[in-house]
Amino acid sequence: MTGIRSVTLATKSLNQTIQLFHHTLGLNYKKREGTVQFGDAELSPGTRIQFVEVPGGLQSQYRHFASIGLRIPSDEGLENYASILEENDISFSKLEQLNGHTHFHFYDDMNQKFSIFSNEHNTGIGLGMPYEHSSVNPLHQIQGLGPIIIKTNEIRVTFTLLTKVFDFTPLGEYMIDDNNTKVIVLHKDEGGLGSEIHLFEPSSPVQLPNIGIVEQIEFTTKDATQFENALKQLERNELPYQELENKQENTHALRITDTSGMSFILTLDQ
Repeated sequence: MTGIRSVTLATKSLNQTIQLFHHTLGLNYKKREGTVQFGDAELSPGTRIQFVEVPGGLQSQYRHFASIGLRIPSDEGLENYASILEENDISFSKLEQLNGHTHFHFYDDMNQKFSIFSNEHNTGIGLGMPYEHSSVNPLHQIQGLGPIIIKTNEIRVTFTLLTKVFDFTPLGEYMIDDNNTKVIVLHKDEGGLGSEIHLFEPSSPVQLPNIGIVEQIEFTTKDATQFENALKQLERNELPYQELENKQENTHALRITDTSGMSFILTLDQ
């Protein structure tokens, strides 16, 4: 998969998060020291959502993610997940439309917002593999990341970073907060819902947490030339970055951190 590879955010309790995302929502998971990763049967890139345990979690003033999108195969699956949430006494919104795609949202124990999107009318990046040990019907399981809505203190800077370094292109825009706030939509390689990033500036700036960087979003490219162009852009504009290498997964990555406390990663899947 290309497009959005993974997202990382905070939780105050790994066990509570496992209860929600594994036992209730049916995702596969792998737990490590202080972290847990959820995804499809293979925990494939493009399906991964990761949580880092932080005492008390991250309060709202430190969060960049306004909403994390999760994709399921069909409209019928939305009814299935609505029933699951209802059975577990988890509140959720009514069905909504975003650019022709049906979805609804709910919140976790930290009041972090997640939106379940039907992939039925989507084109571009596909879904992952169903998890055979899931509590959810394999025809309806969450199998991919969807649109990610991000709060940024300097939307022009983040827009430039995503378009010039990470090779995103503008797709459109819409208004929220009673038409007082503009949201800019970008996507990558015409990947559809699995590559959409939505940006807006919040009325109150996101603050940098004392514990350091927790939240991050990772993108995938299989194009070595695109990766080298990103590296050249960073060096040409004298932007600080880190190079990361994972020999086990055979990946090479660039990480850039913004001033408000969020990391953007571009990973070359070799």
